Amino acid sequence: MKSYIRPVLLGSALLFAPVVLNAETTPAPAVAGAFSVQQLADGLKAGLGSILTQSLAGNAVTVTPPPALAKIQAALGKTDKGATASGFGDAFKAVVAQVAPQAGGLFQGALKDAKIEDAQAVLSGGSDAGTRFLQNAVGPAVREKLLPLVKQATASSGLAAKAKDMLALAGPLAGLGGNKAMNDLDGYLTDQVLAQSFALIAKQEAAVRANPSLITGSPLAQKVFAQFKAK
Repeated sequence: MKSYIRPVLLGSALLFAPVVLNAETTPAPAVAGAFSVQQLADGLKAGLGSILTQSLAGNAVTVTPPPALAKIQAALGKTDKGATASGFGDAFKAVVAQVAPQAGGLFQGALKDAKIEDAQAVLSGGSDAGTRFLQNAVGPAVREKLLPLVKQATASSGLAAKAKDMLALAGPLAGLGGNKAMNDLDGYLTDQVLAQSFALIAKQEAAVRANPSLITGSPLAQKVFAQFKAK
């Protein structure tokens, strides 16, 4: 009886040995230093908040009129109709100056509500990975809230009326995209404020990646970003 048991046991051991071996040699998931998953998420969110504050402080965002309107504005500026062109240009700048600073607060609010599912992937994704995360995770929400603010600012400044006055004096130039540009001023301004904001955010993120001590208000964020510091 014993002679039969030994081969069976030996066969069973050989059968399951590869499974045990694989279990012992499979590498464990990478661990980012001594940080937990939650700490990585908290550090990333705090770091991005600091980057937003630094990059969008003041009136750093600059937006130029749509190319078609800018061309008409420049052409009229060289004639005796320059006052009309200047009126449009001044109103456009006023709208940007009013709206752009509000984008920072919208970004911060959206970031606060954003869910970070894989902070390590963002932190290790390169010098603009955080910016790309913001574009995908909070960009649509920010645009949705920014557009009404732009519409309110353009209405109070009379921007559309000033653009219409300028086009009325432009002659054939008005047909070169001027009317289309005028009809989409709100969308254009909103998208340009966002595009310029993301450009500034990306620039500041690259600086923070190279020097995490630039992060303010969160020692944890400094340590987390230092763990993934750009080489």
